[in-house]
Amino acid sequence: MMLIRDNREHWLPLLAAALVSAVLFYSGFFTFLFAVPVQVIFSRRGGERGLLAAGITVLLILVVHTVQAVRFSGPAGYVLLDVLTPVGLLAGLAFFNLARRYPWWLRLIAGGGIALVAAFPGLRALLLAGSGEGELSEQFRSMFAMMGVNQDWELWVDLITRIVLSSVGLALTAGIAANWWLGNGIVLRGAGAVQTLRHARVPDQLIWMVIIGLAVIIASWVSDVGTYAPVGWNLALVGGFLFSIQGIGLIQHLLHLRGVSPQGERWVLTVVLIAFFVPGMNILVAGGLPLLGMSELWIDYRRGDRYEGHTEQ
Repeated sequence: MMLIRDNREHWLPLLAAALVSAVLFYSGFFTFLFAVPVQVIFSRRGGERGLLAAGITVLLILVVHTVQAVRFSGPAGYVLLDVLTPVGLLAGLAFFNLARRYPWWLRLIAGGGIALVAAFPGLRALLLAGSGEGELSEQFRSMFAMMGVNQDWELWVDLITRIVLSSVGLALTAGIAANWWLGNGIVLRGAGAVQTLRHARVPDQLIWMVIIGLAVIIASWVSDVGTYAPVGWNLALVGGFLFSIQGIGLIQHLLHLRGVSPQGERWVLTVVLIAFFVPGMNILVAGGLPLLGMSELWIDYRRGDRYEGHTEQ
């Protein structure tokens, strides 16, 4: 009986987290944050059980996708191909949690890279569809026909392809960061601790990631060859995202100097998220936060602090 109870206490939280993650993945609205329950397991129960929860989540998603592939009237392979994206994001999240000997920004870039490699087959299929090739192209044609778009539908597919290819790195990196932040925050809040980005810093050399990305974008415009433009956009956007995290941390730091409590610092993220959905403000925030983070290249707001931390009691 003791063995059965121990096994139940070991597996039930993992199964519950995996089930909730799978439900969130298929919910539509919360798909982007589907890995939060898995992150809760990583933060609360350690790396080994976190990996088990991630693995069970993958199995559940694979089962559902397999059922969909069997019932799908089109090419079933593309339905199964969609499994690779959540698998890659979970793998990137696992790396971020397990490789703690590396700084947070490097783990985040590497985790995003892992997720991008997993998503590559799906991106290739999308690229072929954008050029009017492959079976996925026919699926796009049918979809736009149902929407009443029977002419120039290729232009819409090409636009969607460009947007996805140019922003996929940012989406995956931000997905890993958001799932880790929320999942870890749930655990810390239960223990009476508060998360903060106040000490999150990126090395000055990371500005070259943004510069090289912008240089590739400009070169693609000048040469009128847009083949490498998505590479430039991904480099610039991911680099800008990392500096945005530093910018948020800087705002929290300045508020802390003025006596604002750690609980009050959390509202910075809330205000930023709300601003992203306000027309006009979203452009200001998306451009202002990276620039604020980059300004620390020239202005030492924190007076030499070079340590990092993520929680405060």
